[in-house]
Amino acid sequence: MKRLSKKQEEVFRFIKKFLDTNGFSPTVGEIQSYFGFKSPHAVTCHIKALIEKGVLTKLPYRARTIQIEKKDCTMQGIPLLGSITAGVPLLSKIPPGEMLSFNEDLLKSGTLFALRIRGDSMIEAGINNGDYVLVRKDIAVESGDIVVALLEGEATVKSLKKEGKKIFLEPANPAYQPLEIEEGIIVGKVIALYRKFA
Repeated sequence: MKRLSKKQEEVFRFIKKFLDTNGFSPTVGEIQSYFGFKSPHAVTCHIKALIEKGVLTKLPYRARTIQIEKKDCTMQGIPLLGSITAGVPLLSKIPPGEMLSFNEDLLKSGTLFALRIRGDSMIEAGINNGDYVLVRKDIAVESGDIVVALLEGEATVKSLKKEGKKIFLEPANPAYQPLEIEEGIIVGKVIALYRKFA
C-alpha cells in the first residue's frame, strides 16, 4: 500500500472490509457514521486523497462505486456458469470463460462457481432478480442453508429445510410452494451474494 496517513489507512481498511463483506462499497454517509465525522465533506476529502494515491477508484456522481485498485488487492476469478431461477427450476448456460472477480479474503478452499439469479422466489431472503450467488460445492449443508439443487437436470436456488427424514426446498416468497426432494440432488451451498448497481 502507498504511504497513507493513519486516518486514510483506517478509511481504506474500512472500505476494503465493507467491500469484502457485502460485495459493494459503503456510501459516504455510512463512512461518515462509522468514523463519526462531523460532515460528509471529510469523507469525500479522504476518498479523494485515496484515489490520488492510487489505492481507490470511483465513478463520479454515483453511489456505491468505490473500488480497490487491483494492484493493491489480489483478486481471483470465479467461473460464472449461467443463470439460475429463483422460481421454476431452470439453468441458462453462459458462454464459457466468463468470470466474476472477488477479493481473495472472501474465498476459502473448495470448489466455487457463480450463478446469476432469474426470478423472485427468494426475494424475502434478499436475493433479487439479477443478483449473483457464489456457491461452494462439496460442503455439508444444514437445515436453513440456502442451496442450489438440480431437479430433473434443471437448477434452482432455495432454502433447505429438514423435517425428520424428509427434505424440502423452501422459497422465500409466499407465491411459491415448497418442494420435497432427495438429498443427493443438492449441488452446493450459497455462501455469498453479489449485486451490481450499475
